[in-house]
Amino acid sequence: MSRRVKEVRLPGRRATAVAVEGRLTLAGGGGNSRLFIYMIGNYLHRIERERRALYEGDLDLALVAELVGTSAVEPGLRDAAFREKHATFDSVIGIEGQRDINATSIASASGIPRETVRRKLKRLLQLGIIVEKRRFRYVINPGVLQQSRHQAAFTRGIEQTVRFMNECLAQGVVRWVPPRKPGAGRAAKAGSPAEP
Repeated sequence: MSRRVKEVRLPGRRATAVAVEGRLTLAGGGGNSRLFIYMIGNYLHRIERERRALYEGDLDLALVAELVGTSAVEPGLRDAAFREKHATFDSVIGIEGQRDINATSIASASGIPRETVRRKLKRLLQLGIIVEKRRFRYVINPGVLQQSRHQAAFTRGIEQTVRFMNECLAQGVVRWVPPRKPGAGRAAKAGSPAEP
């Protein structure tokens, strides 16, 4: 009896992405992959320590809370005015400004069984981290993310992320690629020199 393998589709560029001038790319065509895996492993261990501290040592609880939070703001982040208004955690997004999510959607997005997700949602409600917007549909409790313990964890997480990116640059694992000049891609394809 053969098992069916579920096809996993990697996400494309999210609508929430903001265009930047240039980008990071892996250096050396993947030749640094062992070093990159080592570095990302260390980074993830540092981040998971923060997540455990916030969520009773339970990474599934952390993931469920994070999925409620990201789902809540994802539609708004497509809007430039929303992004500007809520660029920092100084602003509180009320219940009506958040999109709600249910246990089935969280289970699908996380790979955590639905019954486990339901238990985690119940615990998050008890902790006051989430609220029910509609029956069995949840959002982040307004003001929770502004609490000092969350703010301190976010600050450390951002510092760890910037540290990781700088370590990758310093070790030559990634490099910065400046933006192409307009027409450079077309000229190269056509075999003619690009304009400076």
